Amino acid sequence: MRVVFVKAGGSFITCKDKPVKVNSRALSALVEIIHEVKENIPLILGNGGGSFAHYAVLKYRNSSPLDLLAKCHQATRSLNRILVDYLVESEVRATSIQPSSIIYMSRGGLEVYTKPIEVLLKNKIIPVVYGECVLSEIGVVVLSTEKIFELLAEHIRPSRIVLLTDVSGIFTCNPKTCSTAELISKITPENLSSVLEVLKKTSAIDATGGVYGKVLSMSTFSFKTGIEVIITSGFDVESAILAIRGRFPTRATIISPAT
Repeated sequence: MRVVFVKAGGSFITCKDKPVKVNSRALSALVEIIHEVKENIPLILGNGGGSFAHYAVLKYRNSSPLDLLAKCHQATRSLNRILVDYLVESEVRATSIQPSSIIYMSRGGLEVYTKPIEVLLKNKIIPVVYGECVLSEIGVVVLSTEKIFELLAEHIRPSRIVLLTDVSGIFTCNPKTCSTAELISKITPENLSSVLEVLKKTSAIDATGGVYGKVLSMSTFSFKTGIEVIITSGFDVESAILAIRGRFPTRATIISPAT
């Protein structure tokens, strides 16, 4: 069985309105999800930056590139360490892979070395990557977890990508604050432009592009590769498990090249 890429989004595992605060309920839900699927489905787990990384990037974005790099690495490693420690303490065999140690951006583009991840998968250990700042010949580049998944997929093709957030998918407006929010159940080449028009007006932008940027990047990736992307709530454990197993939950958004 091919690997599944699973992202524990920053809005899910951290309190995004409270700098540097982890959501303990989310970590517990994530462990429950992983325990249900890990024996039969190989996973590459990624975590978003949430209130750790986005806070650091926005605070230091006008600093020197090297200062930004150091502060970004400090923030992203801190959250990833908390997550991996929690997984290991919960009897999940997982280990951290620092993206900037396997990814480099030259003038010719991004280069990635996947052998360490391949060895971990072979030994049934879950590699945990994360969004990070990467040093390049032209400066510091902020790479989202989704972008890292895209790079990895060029060498380790997943059967699907599952993005776990704090809500049940992509909505027409923020369901936490908007009473008229409607779940967008499917995004295809036919409706992508209209979905993006809606999100452009209603979604907030963070250090890696916010909901609009994630939908654009994941749709472009899905339509190009044929790999489906499922977005659902990590707090909805049953839906998350179904998504990882490839059985589409009713409360989710599916990004697919097929109509």
